[in-house]
Amino acid sequence: MTAWQDRTIEQRNLLNPAFCAVAVWHLARGYATEAATLGTGQQALPFELAFVGASLVLRGQTREQLPRTITSSLATWVHDRPLERSAVAKGVVVLRQTVREALLFGAQHHLLALDGRRIAAGESQGKKIKTYLSVSSTEVRDCMRQAVFVGRWLCKAGAPPTVLALLGVQA
Repeated sequence: MTAWQDRTIEQRNLLNPAFCAVAVWHLARGYATEAATLGTGQQALPFELAFVGASLVLRGQTREQLPRTITSSLATWVHDRPLERSAVAKGVVVLRQTVREALLFGAQHHLLALDGRRIAAGESQGKKIKTYLSVSSTEVRDCMRQAVFVGRWLCKAGAPPTVLALLGVQA
């Protein structure tokens, strides 16, 4: 783990644990929403998909390439955008430490509930997150809106091993 003072200013500002924990919170909320709609037994975000979701959401160029509806197939999206597939796979590796820190931060601050290999959005912090977003930039709000979308989309995409295989991510 890189010491905080040894990180670049961009890393400290854009990839700090609090911001990324809020993004994972939104991913988990989106996943739970879609799982409830589909009637699946498990509504918490699979651990692996937090890393995939972060890679899809935190990179602006990838975020802009996301489909507009969750009915769009992940397989089709990946097929039509091979460069984005590669960027997402690389992003999972690059963001590994960042997402781990975000998960720890989120759990310590009751933003996220970690249960084995699943992540649930803590309900007690929803009001604080809403307040934070009300004073955030348009880009931050868009990032979080897209995180909810990605959570829902990943829920519909299939089991985590399928999602990882489609994106070329090594488990």
